[in-house]
Formats: sequence, C-alpha cells, structure tokens
Amino acid sequence: MEKIKEDKVLDLSGLSCPLPVVMTSETMRKMKEGEVLKVISTDPGFERDIWSWAKQSGNILLKTEKVDGKTIAYIKKAGEAHEPSLWYWIKFHSLGVKLHLRQFCIMLNPFSKKPDHFITFTAISEGTRAEKLLKEENKDNAVLLPIPDEIDPRCGVVLGVKGEKEARKIYELLKEKDVAVEAIYKKEGKEYKRVYP
Repeated sequence: MEKIKEDKVLDLSGLSCPLPVVMTSETMRKMKEGEVLKVISTDPGFERDIWSWAKQSGNILLKTEKVDGKTIAYIKKAGEAHEPSLWYWIKFHSLGVKLHLRQFCIMLNPFSKKPDHFITFTAISEGTRAEKLLKEENKDNAVLLPIPDEIDPRCGVVLGVKGEKEARKIYELLKEKDVAVEAIYKKEGKEYKRVYP
C-alpha cells in the first residue's frame, strides 16, 4: 500500500477522551481542503471515536493503524467538511460532568430506583438522541449515564433501566426509530453480562 504523506502531525499521547477528538476537530477546522492530518493517540477508544467523528464531520478517514499500543489515524480535510465548533465540545464535555453527577446522586439516594440493565450505543451522539427521543415520548423510566468501565473502558454513555422486560421494550422502540443501539447488559453484583441480543 502506498505511504500516506501527511501535512501535519498531532501527537495526543497520554490524553483521554474526549480531548483527542476535540483537539483533532479543532486542528482539522484550521486546515485546507485536501490536506492530511496524522493523529497519534494512546486513548483506547480513539479508533472508534475518530471513525464516528469523521462520519459526522464529513472529513475522510484514510487509514488507522496500531503501532506500539498507539492508534495512528490519517485524516484528509474534505471540502464539504463541517467540524463542530469549540462551543459544541464545551457542551459535550459538560455532558460528561452532568452524567457523572447524575450517577453519583442515584447511588446516594436510597429512594431512587437503581437501574440494573444498561443499553449501549454505537456513539455518544446516539445515546443523547435516544434520551431526547424518550423525553418526547414521555418515557421517564430510563436515565442516561456514563458507560461503566466493566462494559467498555472507553468514554461513552448508556441508558440505565430497571428490569429486563422494560429494557428490551425501550431497546426495540429506539431501534424502530433508527437509533444505533448496540446491546443490553445486566448488572449482576459487580459484573455486567450481555443479555440481548
């Protein structure tokens, strides 16, 4: 395969989600059409995140490879690309803080229904879309939370639901509405077991 010649290199080793994608997006925003950015990241979720970001932004992910525990991505600036603004990323980061606080409050509140089933998504944006859609449908029996490390150590979100029957109902509703759901996990003690599909 022909070697890709990059115009710029961005080494983000040591940074965790969401910073690698945020910094990639900001750098690409300043590049010219046709230029190639080489990004180096040690974040375990970077490959999946950069694929999702490229699809949403319209930039071209030419190639990803793993070298010495690092993910290296080559991205070409597309003419019709639309990178999210810095304000979008500030809101995105504040979402993570909000979800962690929500999770903490649920754990501390002895009267709250503790979710025991968790619906996963292909991307964070799909999880936030699912939450909005359920609010529109007046379904308040699911709560958006940070993804437990036991399910996936990368950054992400899940919908926490009480009971498998209810979780399956919500999963199927979201699937019908074209939300990119992945699976349902059940919490058993400290373990999480995939139960559907």
